[in-house]
Amino acid sequence: MSKVRAAVVGCGNVATCYIPNMKKSPYVEVVAVCDNQIERAKSLAEKYEIDRYYGDYEELLRDVEFDLLVNLTSMPFHEPYSRLALEAGKHVWVEKPISTEIKSAHELVAFAKQRGLGLWAAPNSPASPAFRYMSEKIASGAIGKPFTAHGIYGTTGPSWGQWFYKKGGGSLFDLGVYNVTTLTGLLGPAKSVVAMSGIAIPERTIEGETVKVEADDNIALVMNHGNAVFSVVQSGFVYGAQSEDWTIQIIGTGGAMVMEGFDWDPRGVRVCNGATGIWTTECRDQGDYAWDGGASYIAECLATGKKPLMTGEHAVHVMEIMDAAHEAAETGRRVEIESSFAPLAGQ
Repeated sequence: MSKVRAAVVGCGNVATCYIPNMKKSPYVEVVAVCDNQIERAKSLAEKYEIDRYYGDYEELLRDVEFDLLVNLTSMPFHEPYSRLALEAGKHVWVEKPISTEIKSAHELVAFAKQRGLGLWAAPNSPASPAFRYMSEKIASGAIGKPFTAHGIYGTTGPSWGQWFYKKGGGSLFDLGVYNVTTLTGLLGPAKSVVAMSGIAIPERTIEGETVKVEADDNIALVMNHGNAVFSVVQSGFVYGAQSEDWTIQIIGTGGAMVMEGFDWDPRGVRVCNGATGIWTTECRDQGDYAWDGGASYIAECLATGKKPLMTGEHAVHVMEIMDAAHEAAETGRRVEIESSFAPLAGQ
């Protein structure tokens, strides 16, 4: 079996998590890294013994033979850099969100399909054993019919990267995207969205500079999945602390279950039998799953022919939901969702 050759663009904090994961994988070889600050690319290349590094992304595309682009740039560059890689005939794994605009996200997925290439986006939470276990429980009827769900995840906000707080950034795109991905993956596509959002802290100090906040740092949205199935997601950059007992909850007519830890770092699933009221903790072992393992997982799928549990269509649907949430919060109206996606592999 030949390894999948991967090139990484974007050598910031996230790359220092992704690259060690890929280096451990028997399915992937990291052949080059690139960053517009070439010293960062050089530093990572030296640290992880990667032969080639670049400061010019288009030069990387011209010079290096590889199969999979791992796009770890800041949010504004997700769509344009992914498109350039697809134009060059490369598969793409891109950090979340897939784009900052729904129109370009749709175009990107359509273009990848037209070229016969794979396009996948973080988060990779559907690949976790906890997600799959919850999906199987729902399918088996173990908690009855699920009609209600909750997801919550927030932090105090990044202390680096001013773009997190500018238009096109915000807590929903950075953090809430995990819960939106998980809940749509478990309950199915959303039909419509209502939301409230705001800027709670109008100025932040980021890397020694005062930044005027332009994007949401506190948001709550309700997704209508159809047939009276509703889920609520809350996220923000204003969470000084948060209980990790559970961050995802699914409630059915015959019981309930919660994901311990976070959906990007699950620690188990607690299931309640509605008849007895007894909770049991199951699925503690998450194997080698890690939030930074999405590119390694896709490389394994490409190398072995296994069907990935994530799809570009699901990523676009999540993007549309987030866009719709911003629109709903601004207008005070319910916003209909037009996109959909097929059930994830294994469901």
